[in-house]
Amino acid sequence: MTDRRYGTSLTKEPYARISRQESDPFRRGRHARRRPRRGWKVVRRSVLAVVVVLVAVLGVSFYGAWRTPGNSSFNAKWADWMRAHHAAAVINPVERWYYNAKAPAKGGRPKGLNAVPTVAGKLKVPAASAAPAHLPAPAPVPLVVSPALPGEGRWQPTGPLVDGHPAMYVAQFRADTVYTSQITSAVWIDPTALKVRLNPGAQEPGGKWAQPPDLTGSAAANAVAAFNGGFRFQDAQGGFYLDGQTAVPLKTGAASVVIYNDGRIDIGAWGTEVSMTPQVTAVLQNLVPLVDKGSIAPDATYSDTKIWGATLGASTVVARSGIGVTSDGALVYVAGPALTAKTLAEALQRAGAVRGMTLDINPEWVTFNLFSHPNPADPAEVTGTKLYPQMQRSSTRYIGPTAESRDFFSVSLR
Repeated sequence: MTDRRYGTSLTKEPYARISRQESDPFRRGRHARRRPRRGWKVVRRSVLAVVVVLVAVLGVSFYGAWRTPGNSSFNAKWADWMRAHHAAAVINPVERWYYNAKAPAKGGRPKGLNAVPTVAGKLKVPAASAAPAHLPAPAPVPLVVSPALPGEGRWQPTGPLVDGHPAMYVAQFRADTVYTSQITSAVWIDPTALKVRLNPGAQEPGGKWAQPPDLTGSAAANAVAAFNGGFRFQDAQGGFYLDGQTAVPLKTGAASVVIYNDGRIDIGAWGTEVSMTPQVTAVLQNLVPLVDKGSIAPDATYSDTKIWGATLGASTVVARSGIGVTSDGALVYVAGPALTAKTLAEALQRAGAVRGMTLDINPEWVTFNLFSHPNPADPAEVTGTKLYPQMQRSSTRYIGPTAESRDFFSVSLR
């Protein structure tokens, strides 16, 4: 068809292109609306890439945790693997959510104290002529909750008698007036009658040692108890020394448990209150002192997240443990299922500690087991009892043949 006025064909391509692209506003609108769709595809691809990366990271971390040796749970191995590979920012919020969700209710009153074994085994005890003088029994623990539970704050003897005297006592009490349904436990140990030893773990500190990372053979046969050490060394801000070998360098100012070759134990700041001498056989460091000269560290607060709660990344009321020494040289271990840095320090102080430090935290790692030997024909056969029932790990944790992943303390007959 030809337009006679202009002599042009109305069906030619230039005219058709003009009519489609310039004369049709609806077509222009449809073209404009297609552009966001291309952007949405880019977003979807980016999200998919992030998901693929996260799945890959999780897969690698799960595989790494599965390959990690030791007797800890998979969840604990996975959390440790993530922290060891610079992923604390990922695992800390997960732990914060989990422990806050599991936090005990405030108030309440327990039905009673936990059962305490009166005798931890049929062991051969040193003769009276070979036994040194014993430390005097500890004084009752001052209470902060009223009315008191029957027997609360009183020390009950446990473990084998040494030269006719108890060498360990257990006391139970409430740590504060807030979580009054939760019981904190303390163990008093006489190092003149029992031998306390630092044991290396397969992963913490790792390395080769004369003693295995568990209690087997004669070590199991003489074991009275065992309890957890401190944080992982990447978090502990301290070192590890045992029998002349330094696995992790000792740090000046760090809170330190020091064991001497005559069995004495001391706790203090490294370099000022305690230091290296030829008599030192073991040193475990963990953070900074929690109790010093009978006073609680000013920074030990109910909401600490930087010093004594950094591994959880939150001001969480959670299972915690600590260790201290009394003015007459006894060793005191304290643990509970619902403690803050402040209440742990107060519990150590009330249990008689004049110097003290924190050990490990969270239910996976806080462990104190009392050991019995029911078969006189085979003393290496061990039955364990947890210090309190909320402790998650097995009552025979630290007993071989399964290697213990972290350092720990064993208590045995001399």
